[in-house]
Amino acid sequence: MIRLRGWRGRAAARRAAEHEGRRVVLAADWAITLAVREAGDGPVRVTPDDVRRWAAENFLLDVPADLAADVLTARLRLRGYG
Repeated sequence: MIRLRGWRGRAAARRAAEHEGRRVVLAADWAITLAVREAGDGPVRVTPDDVRRWAAENFLLDVPADLAADVLTARLRLRGYG
């Protein structure tokens, strides 16, 4: 029985980490979307601080600056801005 709990605990930790990662990606997507709407026809200006702020306001999530920068860079490339 102890082994089963250990496996379930590891699975739960993995699911929690994946969920948190998805929330950071979603925060980056929203930060980009808001920056695009604000920019209109001008250049899109979005920073890792925008991602961190959106995550903090909407998910009560404290995102490290380096993680926010990495996710933001990847999502900007995916959307064709980088």
